[in-house]
Amino acid sequence: LVGAVFSVTTTATTTIAAPAYAQESGMVKSTSKGTLDIGLAPTWSDAGQATFTVSFLNPGTESVHQHQDYDVRILKGGQQQVFSAAGQTGQAVLHNVEGTLTIPYTFQENGDYTVQVFLAGTGIPAIPTDEEATFPITVTPEFPAGGILAAVMTASLTIVIVLSQRTKLF
Repeated sequence: LVGAVFSVTTTATTTIAAPAYAQESGMVKSTSKGTLDIGLAPTWSDAGQATFTVSFLNPGTESVHQHQDYDVRILKGGQQQVFSAAGQTGQAVLHNVEGTLTIPYTFQENGDYTVQVFLAGTGIPAIPTDEEATFPITVTPEFPAGGILAAVMTASLTIVIVLSQRTKLF
């Protein structure tokens, strides 16, 4: 019986070990006028810290498009801007040469957010496009594995005690 309880405990802890803050996989959307496809892949770490990998792609392909004027913005509740990559540098837009970039951001609270990739123009000199792609993100709290492990161990010990009293094992 004790072996069965510990095997259940081991199985339970391995299934909930990885914390999740929000969407983990990459997403691809076309810009509002279809000039480019935008790839967004979040990577999450402790305390709501995220790194967004943004890829500017030729439409309908996985090939990277070079030279864009852009901004990456994060909106809380779809309206309130809480971050602007260009705003961090005091500029209206930024220029990307390679076609892929990373944007770090730490979310201060849980909730629904929108990552907005604004495409101001493409090429050199830039041909204005004035379009965007938006990605919904829901930031959720991390469930600490230690707390879950303690709860599972407590429940397992309780089951052992109750069963041992009923069957007079101890």
